Amino acid sequence: MRLPFSILKTRHDESLHWVEGAQTLEAAKQRIAQLAKFWPGKYVILNEATGESLSITVDDTVDDATLN
Repeated sequence: MRLPFSILKTRHDESLHWVEGAQTLEAAKQRIAQLAKFWPGKYVILNEATGESLSITVDDTVDDATLN
């Protein structure tokens, strides 16, 4: 089953690396906050149904409340 949102990590060459899927936008934001503790940088959340995307840049000091 394909999840409605994809979390992608922007690589140094600006290409995108698929990380994982999420059921909701809020779940994707929370997961990025967790990932940023070990893998800071630029992320993109892609809405698979609409093609809309949200870019987020995080460092290793982000907490879950920061992205909400």
